[in-house]
Amino acid sequence: MNKAGIALIAAGAAFAIQNTSAQIFQDNFESGNLNLWTATTANPMTIDNTQNFSPAGGTFSAKVDNSLDRMHRNIIGDNGGSEISGYVSFSVAMYDDGNATGAVGSTRMFSEIRGYSLTGLPNGGTTADGTLQQLFAIGKTQSGTFGLGDTLNTTKYQGRFTAGTTAGWFNLTGAADRTPGWHVFTIERLSDNTTVNFYVDGVLGRTITASAASIDTIIIGPGLGSQAGDSFVDAVTLSVPEPSTYALIGAATAVLGVFSRRRK
Repeated sequence: MNKAGIALIAAGAAFAIQNTSAQIFQDNFESGNLNLWTATTANPMTIDNTQNFSPAGGTFSAKVDNSLDRMHRNIIGDNGGSEISGYVSFSVAMYDDGNATGAVGSTRMFSEIRGYSLTGLPNGGTTADGTLQQLFAIGKTQSGTFGLGDTLNTTKYQGRFTAGTTAGWFNLTGAADRTPGWHVFTIERLSDNTTVNFYVDGVLGRTITASAASIDTIIIGPGLGSQAGDSFVDAVTLSVPEPSTYALIGAATAVLGVFSRRRK
């Protein structure tokens, strides 16, 4: 087998990791309650029937009426008792009330995935186990420490990471400008544990390089400031590679191992 063949095997394995995924957690709030979530602060979100994104013709979403609102979900139990290393995709639909300047309405609207040194924020509790190792956020903000040479652009949506070179908030310059209504925000960390893509409505807004950390917690709602204003969250989904993908990776590794021994 030549170098081109090796490259083809490696590329195929990488493609499988990033394109064959299984949901390990999903909530579209059609249960009519927030029983899958724990209030992280003294301000929980509320179930709401005035806005809905998914499913089509559905009824409920989770409402933020103050930027202090925040809830979390520990996903270790959803992932067979393990934190998530390597490829992970986090997707959430959020409703933007149209405010872009900070004058009125919702000035912060974002969701996060986090990794702690131990098991993170527990379901049913608010004291994190371990220290924060990494945080990825996506949505919109009105302030914060910016990295990557950026300053706040209130016409764009933002992403954030907390561990890595020039960490901080950054503008999703490749995606469309802020507009009122529902948008789907996606954070995709690739299998190398450090390359992270941020999408708005399926359009790549920015790719960053961050420090590696395993993921254990989902956060919805900002939990910062005290700005009144309505925004909504729906269709929260966390995905990892299908188990069959790991078999493909193993097979590819074995082929590469045989080739290496033959070369020697």
